[in-house]
Amino acid sequence: MILGLAVLLSTADPPAAQSWTPTGPTGGDVRALAVDARREDTIFLGTADGILYRSDDGGRRWQRLSPGFPKRGMSLDNVLIDPRGRVLVGFWEVEGKGGGVARSADGGRTFTLLPGIDGESVRALSIAGGDPDVLVAGTLTGVFRSEDGGDSWRRISPVGHPEIKNVESVAIDPVDPRVVYAGTWHLPWKTLDAGRTWRVISAGMIDDSDVFTLTLDRRTPRTVYASACTGIYRSKDGAARWAKVRGIPASSRRTRSFAQDPRRHETLYAGTTEGLWVSEDDTATWRLATSKQLVVNSVVKARDTILLGCDAAGVLRSDDGGRSFAPSNEGFTEQLVSRLLFDAATGRLVAGIMGDRHHSGVLVAAKPEGPWTRLGGGLEGREVLTLALMSGEVVAGTDDGVFRSVSQLGQWRRLPTLIGGVDLHPRVADLASSEGRLLAATDRGLLRSSDGGSTWQRLGLGLAESVTAVATSARNPQLALATTTLGVFKSQDGGATWQALAGGVGSGAIRALRLLPADDRIVFAATRSGLLRSRDGGRSWERRGAGLPLSDIAGLDFAADGRTVYASDFRNGGLYVSRDAGETWTPLPVAGLVSNRVFAVAADPIRPGRLFAGAAAGGLHVFEATSAATLTAGGGQ
Repeated sequence: MILGLAVLLSTADPPAAQSWTPTGPTGGDVRALAVDARREDTIFLGTADGILYRSDDGGRRWQRLSPGFPKRGMSLDNVLIDPRGRVLVGFWEVEGKGGGVARSADGGRTFTLLPGIDGESVRALSIAGGDPDVLVAGTLTGVFRSEDGGDSWRRISPVGHPEIKNVESVAIDPVDPRVVYAGTWHLPWKTLDAGRTWRVISAGMIDDSDVFTLTLDRRTPRTVYASACTGIYRSKDGAARWAKVRGIPASSRRTRSFAQDPRRHETLYAGTTEGLWVSEDDTATWRLATSKQLVVNSVVKARDTILLGCDAAGVLRSDDGGRSFAPSNEGFTEQLVSRLLFDAATGRLVAGIMGDRHHSGVLVAAKPEGPWTRLGGGLEGREVLTLALMSGEVVAGTDDGVFRSVSQLGQWRRLPTLIGGVDLHPRVADLASSEGRLLAATDRGLLRSSDGGSTWQRLGLGLAESVTAVATSARNPQLALATTTLGVFKSQDGGATWQALAGGVGSGAIRALRLLPADDRIVFAATRSGLLRSRDGGRSWERRGAGLPLSDIAGLDFAADGRTVYASDFRNGGLYVSRDAGETWTPLPVAGLVSNRVFAVAADPIRPGRLFAGAAAGGLHVFEATSAATLTAGGGQ
């Protein structure tokens, strides 16, 4: 069963002081790390959704800054601390072309959006080592420069230049700040006169090299390193000619971050899409220092500690020169919880994490505040799409079939979906369990098992092979519904046989299909373009508005009374309640949520008044009500 959104009904608004608070799990995507050179124990962390964190103990513990960076939906790829201690953030809009540069004078607690570059998608930001007032930013439209610490900006690349655009990296000569390097999605460029003239600097570099980073050697700025999609290059003559650095396998050549040790200059770090590579002899040899399953977006050295900012895995820490790494994510909660179940028998929470295939999976916690632990091994390399409980064990639907958690063994066991002796390896979009039976909606049809997944049968649902959603009735375990791209189907014998009901609702955009617990004639389908409701058991459908936006309804669930319905909007944000079985809707309070774009929310069935929300940023949040009958419509932040 997928729990989309469940909140308990109240007769009085919650006190103003009450709000949602983050509760884990730790980890998530890190886009940038930055060390304050004046106090190396102070480190800043930027995420892909406009969240800024700070650590004051060398990256051991993190605190989300409040109110912090002011704009959600922005990727904070560039974080700098100038010699005055001001924090500068270059950002770009994830689902658009906007962005800019923001500056904080109070340690990242509040920010000012700087004029002159506002609206530009900033992909790179650099500060001149010899003159901290000089800043250079690379954007999708070109290169910008500030000579007053960011108070004002001017474009220094030609407007509409066919090549100096889509700038991914910039660097400033520490001796002469008029000398600027810019790496584009095609090739690198250089100016000697603060942008009045430019020349391409690609000799020795493979054409069409996306230049991710540009780094000037701390010993001599004539030595320049460039990391590109074709590998790492080094020039010893100010980028007049490049030579490829050898020693890192071709599969790991996409180097997203590059750093030189601030004390041991012969030591270089290359953060790639296949882990961290380290050279301790000026690039003569390289060694893989982490698992190849890591995507490393940022590498920093603070005192004797190496910190890595990674996709999904969060922050990894090494205190032994990069010989070993361990997670360092206390306080950093940016995992996207896409599924949430409560195991009534044990009281534990089960969370499905949306991320990459190697660092997502299923986590469990015995209590809301954690700690969260991974529910066994065996799901690595798979994407978890749905969860269900069956006979006290957790079942996961993935893009590679159905898996069952064997708790006594501490790992997952794949349930081969054999049809005619052939394992289908299906992509499982949805699961429903009832009285020991398991129904799986997959791209290879509707699959049914009556023996815990040991054997399966494929059921015919008309001409469409792909089944997008499946649900069973809480009142009648024999009743089930399923949707395909061609229509809705109904079973009254536990899924053994099916009959067609309706067409026009079974699109691939369906996120959840649910029957109202108090009256299974009322059925809801949450889709990417709004909520659909049927009042005749799925025969006919209507699109519901009446206060609920026609947006991406990611979550859908019911309160304990069986008639109150809750829904969440993942695209535009918001939580909504209907007290009349979906007839009308009212917004719910979202104060305290880092993002009001909510994917999964659920009510604790054991402790009334405790609510959970999996938001797009900030991880899982909890709302503790003051009484057993709390949280009402209120809306607002």
